[in-house]
Amino acid sequence: MAKFKQIPQTFLYRKLLKFWGNMVKNFDGDCRDDDFFDVVRNCFDHDKAVELIEAAYTPAELAEMSKARSRACRLDLSEPLDDVFNALWNNEGSRDKCQAVLDAAREYMEADCKGRGDDVVSRRFGELKRVLKLDDLESEILVFAYVRDQTCFSWPIRVEDREKPMYYAMALDRSYDEVTRAMTPQGKLLKLGLLDNDYDFSRRTLGGFMDGTSKETIERRFYAKSEGKDVLPWEFFGDLSAKDGEVLKRMVAASGGKCNILLYGAPGTGKTSFARSLARELGRTAFEIRQGDEDGKNMKSEARMVGIQVCNGQEDPATGLMIVDEADELLRGSSCGFGLFGLFGFDTGGKSTEKGVMNSILDEMKLPAVWISNAPAREMDESVRRRFDYSICFERLNSAQRVAIWRNQVTRHKLGGLIPEEKVAEYAVKYETSAGGISTVLENVKRMAPAPEKVDELVATLMKPHCRLMGVKDANAFLPAKDYSLDGLNIKGKVGLERVVKAARNYLDAGFSAAAEDRPRMNVLLYGPPGTGKTEFVKYLGKTLDRKVIVMKGSDILNCYVGETEQNIARAFRRAEAEHAVLFFDEVDGLLQDRSNASRSWEVTQVNELLQQMENFDGIMVAATNFSKNLDPATMRRFTFKLEFGYLDDAGKKSFFERMFKTTLTDGEFAELRQLGNLAPGDFRTVRQGQFYLGDAVTNLDRIAALKEECAVKKDGDSHAPIGFAA
Repeated sequence: MAKFKQIPQTFLYRKLLKFWGNMVKNFDGDCRDDDFFDVVRNCFDHDKAVELIEAAYTPAELAEMSKARSRACRLDLSEPLDDVFNALWNNEGSRDKCQAVLDAAREYMEADCKGRGDDVVSRRFGELKRVLKLDDLESEILVFAYVRDQTCFSWPIRVEDREKPMYYAMALDRSYDEVTRAMTPQGKLLKLGLLDNDYDFSRRTLGGFMDGTSKETIERRFYAKSEGKDVLPWEFFGDLSAKDGEVLKRMVAASGGKCNILLYGAPGTGKTSFARSLARELGRTAFEIRQGDEDGKNMKSEARMVGIQVCNGQEDPATGLMIVDEADELLRGSSCGFGLFGLFGFDTGGKSTEKGVMNSILDEMKLPAVWISNAPAREMDESVRRRFDYSICFERLNSAQRVAIWRNQVTRHKLGGLIPEEKVAEYAVKYETSAGGISTVLENVKRMAPAPEKVDELVATLMKPHCRLMGVKDANAFLPAKDYSLDGLNIKGKVGLERVVKAARNYLDAGFSAAAEDRPRMNVLLYGPPGTGKTEFVKYLGKTLDRKVIVMKGSDILNCYVGETEQNIARAFRRAEAEHAVLFFDEVDGLLQDRSNASRSWEVTQVNELLQQMENFDGIMVAATNFSKNLDPATMRRFTFKLEFGYLDDAGKKSFFERMFKTTLTDGEFAELRQLGNLAPGDFRTVRQGQFYLGDAVTNLDRIAALKEECAVKKDGDSHAPIGFAA
């Protein structure tokens, strides 16, 4: 009995011999790649092969081939078997005998593995066929692609990617039409990413599943049943559960299965928690598409696409709910495509292909699915967006939501003894962070177990760097100076600041209905030169009314994408309304510029949006500008009060000087101070800070000299006629 080289994996060995034997039978051209015969070189005994050759050919034939001029046809039986059979094959007149010898060698090799049981690779392919619902031909194509990837099988000639289906047909001993139909973009092999763009086995998609290094089933490799731990109560989500949630419950119940729901918006706003709570509220089992493999590495978009389609085909549409978290890249269309059309020579530019794959998946969903993305809507193609049955935009958490999160997390971590309810409310206002940030901080508080009197300090120590890292503004930063007073400010007109504060308080106390025929507005414009006290007054107003002030500047609102500025404006008003906060637009001239000077359409639409929001806002809105002459004329009637902050008069100069420097002016010093024009409250603070850090002894005359320098470098930003005032 001949001695053969051992192949450790029986299944692959059998399939290698089968496919290679079919290729030998069906290929009738010159062999231009010696590697094609690596199968016999690696798997068959050299002496036995020579014995078979000498039995099939006459001595004269062997002698003639040994003298062939062409190197490709010259036979030398002492050479490695790949060279030997390459020479035999390329002597066209003896090709039939060469095929017979190869068939005989293959029969010997097949006999060598008879009686051996199937191995893990065989079982894995069986599982793939069952779970992915592959037919016999699709399964055999995939097996052949894997054999080519894992063994010494090589094509007899150089094969272009577009030609591969024809050579697949030869190796499988199937018709070309059958194979090409199974390898179209609409077929499962390409659609599920089991074959890559070159018609080869996709290691990226299946990874270590086939060779058994992954112990997971094929389903659990791509998605998993949600454990359901720490699912928040449905009522936690307030208006979302009461309004949007009720719509979703009816929609899913009436859908018969297919229902694509999009949750998008700022990260850390509770989208994933909402999806899990929705599943429990619906009485459905949540299946979450995995984001990483068992080694903790991020899964490629192609692999996640496979998971989505596997889950869609495996789970019951009547009882399940799919959750696709972190779906940004899938929905954005930047890296989720398989390049399917490119396989057939169409130049799609990439994006249209990827968009088409995503659209196809959304269209073919049978299982209700919640897609979660932190990407803004504008980053998703319109054709993708319109395939969602319902969408919810999650905006930044408001204070009420943060209170609920703090309360829930304190209960979850059993920290009620350390963090009482009043502290929960305080932290929710003080730290405008996400649910994830709150959870992380409280996990560390629990582990570090501080004494009760040290909890506040520890929370601040942990939360401040987190807020800095995440770019969260300090909520306590927008408070008036400790020595702030309305005394001395130069407010021109009949309505003073105290009366405006009283009017604002009356507005809040009145609780006007949105349905009232002439619902009063409380929009206040503060205008005047820089440093005259506009921003400090807004701080004072918020503190006096015991209302948070949400500050918006142009950098927070303006966006280069069409329509995004308008959305940011609307979002700011919604947030202020939800948090019952004072909404402050600083440097509002950047948003309310005169539309008659606009050169671009978006300059008009952003003004229109802001005016509309001001008209319908159920709260207090304050705007400040140093350049009121640039404002659109139509904005003026939207402001209930228009307050001009002027430079200080003589009485104001004296009041601010003595209060800020804690001194008393002599008549002579006051006379010097009165000579200074264009003095603003901010100038006194600037001088006080500068002289404080110098540390020298300072006289009132030194202070007046410094104030004079401030006036000398100042430019009047709002020199114009007064606007007038509303009563």
